[in-house]
Amino acid sequence: MRHIERDGYHVLDWSDDRRDLVLPNLWQHAPELVVDRFLVNTSFDSGFLTLSPQEVAAGWRMVGRMAHTSKISDIAQLPHDQYDEWLAFDSPVEVSEFETMVNYGSFTPIDFPWEEKLENYWQQILHWRPRHAFGENDRIYVITTDEHVAKKLESV
Repeated sequence: MRHIERDGYHVLDWSDDRRDLVLPNLWQHAPELVVDRFLVNTSFDSGFLTLSPQEVAAGWRMVGRMAHTSKISDIAQLPHDQYDEWLAFDSPVEVSEFETMVNYGSFTPIDFPWEEKLENYWQQILHWRPRHAFGENDRIYVITTDEHVAKKLESV
């Protein structure tokens, strides 16, 4: 596991040899990543999340191709697949566009070799200012403004 700081965020990633580690494990270890947050899905199984009738009835909505949740009260509300990426906010937002990088299997917000793409990704993070962002590809990564959460995740 690596932990750096960048632009006011704590950035953590776990190597691809942690096959046992998936996003729901992080949510269980640090539920504050998602509980009482409003999430935006930027990638779901390398594509876009399609909302179920139950999610729509619960207040989830689409903004462009991005699924936006209502306030999350339980980690079980969140679907999970491979190549998922989420942005977590304290209040509802409307993210209409976000160029996700999670679909590049080796992407990590710490040191992706395609520097132009990495910097573009960070510009989006700085524009939208989520409290947390997290993704799962060949690696798992978390970007958070919360030092307590970052320290908690170091023990995963």
